[in-house]
Amino acid sequence: MNFRPHGNIDPISRDVFQQQLVGIAEEMSMALRRAAFSSIIWDMYDYACGLFTPEGEMMAQAETIPAQLGIMSTALSHMKQAFPLDQWKPGDVLVCNDPYKGCTHTMDIVLFSPVFLEGELIGITSTIAHHVDIGGKIPGTEAADNAEIFAEGIILPPLKLVDGGKPNPAIFDIIAANVRDPASCQGDLRAQIAGCRMGERRLAELFKRQGVSHAKALTGACLDYAETYMRRVIAAMPDGRYHASVLTEDDTTSDEPLKIAVTVEVKGDKLKVDFTGTVAQRDNALNCPIASTLSMTNYAVKCIVAPEIAQNEGCNRAVEMVAPEGSLLNPRRPAAVSVRHLTQQAVADAVLKAMAPLAPNHAAAGCQISFPTFCAGGFDERPEKRGEDGMAPYYVISDIIGGGMGGSAQGDGLDAIDTHGGNCAVLSAEVIETLSPLRVLETSLVAGSGGEGQHRGGLGIRRDYQFLSERTIMGAYVQQTRDETRPWGLEGGKPGQPGFISLNPGKPGARPLKSKIYGLKLEKGDVMRFQGAGGGGWGDPKTRDAAAKARDQAEGFV
Repeated sequence: MNFRPHGNIDPISRDVFQQQLVGIAEEMSMALRRAAFSSIIWDMYDYACGLFTPEGEMMAQAETIPAQLGIMSTALSHMKQAFPLDQWKPGDVLVCNDPYKGCTHTMDIVLFSPVFLEGELIGITSTIAHHVDIGGKIPGTEAADNAEIFAEGIILPPLKLVDGGKPNPAIFDIIAANVRDPASCQGDLRAQIAGCRMGERRLAELFKRQGVSHAKALTGACLDYAETYMRRVIAAMPDGRYHASVLTEDDTTSDEPLKIAVTVEVKGDKLKVDFTGTVAQRDNALNCPIASTLSMTNYAVKCIVAPEIAQNEGCNRAVEMVAPEGSLLNPRRPAAVSVRHLTQQAVADAVLKAMAPLAPNHAAAGCQISFPTFCAGGFDERPEKRGEDGMAPYYVISDIIGGGMGGSAQGDGLDAIDTHGGNCAVLSAEVIETLSPLRVLETSLVAGSGGEGQHRGGLGIRRDYQFLSERTIMGAYVQQTRDETRPWGLEGGKPGQPGFISLNPGKPGARPLKSKIYGLKLEKGDVMRFQGAGGGGWGDPKTRDAAAKARDQAEGFV
């Protein structure tokens, strides 16, 4: 199937077609979000949608979660190994969540569906969504102390969830029997299917309108343009090898931090990103599967090289990645990986740090990758939530707290943001208090948390939660809690302030908690405080503009 351009494709037609593809992906995104059952999808945006050629190259994506979008091509290659394309039929939907088959962690369920036009396979749609619980020993599935993937909930190998338009009830039933909130999980799966179906209809309409042959040529032109753009920018960079390393907390199997080392080699119009020197995989869930390592590498490279162009597979053709097998970034099965997001954020941080000298106008100081997150579960004992039989329903709720982006040559870092592979929204207090027996006591910016500089780092968020049920089980984590791991400054800027988690702040028995929590039992009235790190500062603080200093004081930023 030839998706290479032929004939004369003018730049305007090419760019309009690229944006039409992006529009389809965004429409898929809207369909999925509006149909979803879980707040982590419809309010926090923890999902992704993309379009692919039959060969497996991404044509376009919706702008949601980079960490999920970047693994789709890898997951699709594994899916095609299990189900060759000649076995795909109209109406099929294929499913997988196995991190060792190109996926991320078991909570992120990946769907693919073929797009046919007049009997010809013209494309593939994909949706990924984070399911708030997929089984395992604690609510939310993620437990940093897991040693093997078999403790991380149900694993779905490549399967046909829908076969020729007919759902496979056995798969739905097996999933429902293994999760804490089966109605929401199944509802979210059907929302993902709705997203795929929207993509199928719109892509078929676009190809029919353009003519299949011309649409293929336009697709090839879009991919080749992105590749050419990336290669020309890389070729203008000085050849050489650029090194960086970052440290991030373990606090599970060891107090010794995890080191991620990277060397970025520029040679002609190519980039090689080599993680040799990174620590070996650990007997915990902080290991990062190779698909996620590749995803965040491509993300970081594009941030530095060509942030202004639409993302498609052409952007990745000039990039080679090396991650030694058995390392933290390419673990061997059955290593646990459920908390891999903390590590993949550090992957992006390390690559961006190494490449900062190559594009000073695109580089920023260290961003918060603290990612304070919890998932809690238990029985909702509020009278209005009880059923007709008087029984309290089981609930699962999750939230993600942002922090500060690093300052840059362009200005101060953004406040209260989920950076890099995340891009999730903080869960609305009203939603939390409606769906669960939790009360949000405070959500605030942390004054002075951004690193000082000519352009200061963005501010972190502090959020306090009070628990209203007699017994709640929680898993949680946060990174960048130490001086050696907090966001780094650039060009003379100061580091951002660290993040932390604490129990019952300001009360008798108050205590700070370690960066990883698994199976913590909370009682009625307990308060948990989560605080995200501030971003690193850029430039010498002594050169900060006097008007900016006055504004910082007036707005309470310092």
